[in-house]
Amino acid sequence: MQTILRVLSLALALTIVAALPALAQTAAPAPPAADAAPAKKSDASGRKTPVAIDHDDNDPVGTRLAYRLKELLGRSSLMQPTNKDEKKIVIVLKTKEEFPGRSGLSSIYSISWLFSSKEGALKYFLTSEAGIVDSADIDQVTETILGKTDKLASTYGYLF
Repeated sequence: MQTILRVLSLALALTIVAALPALAQTAAPAPPAADAAPAKKSDASGRKTPVAIDHDDNDPVGTRLAYRLKELLGRSSLMQPTNKDEKKIVIVLKTKEEFPGRSGLSSIYSISWLFSSKEGALKYFLTSEAGIVDSADIDQVTETILGKTDKLASTYGYLF
């Protein structure tokens, strides 16, 4: 149990380190004005919220999670995958094997959601979370992550 807690702590620390440039930003995005109408994720022209996924780890279950995220994101009617230099939500996904030496069993993951206005600019930290995923739970975890991404896109839609 202590090993799992240490690994989860390490994964969360790695996510925070990856998000340090965003945390160094002195001004966080201002909340929408009380009289402003909430922004829509897609308007009449069919605009979707651009989302980029940043994952470069190589554990089997974590790689499947990242692949599944990209796959479902491509099918989404509310969001679209992007690598363009544009305003977007960036999902930084860090994964590690839960039990080293027993690959394919499960992975721990940490996720940070960032807002990027353009390449080269500091990113704004929106939120983060950590968890454990195994092969049987990949679809459920993926849907939860995309659901949270959609909620963040609604909350911070005025930035787009």
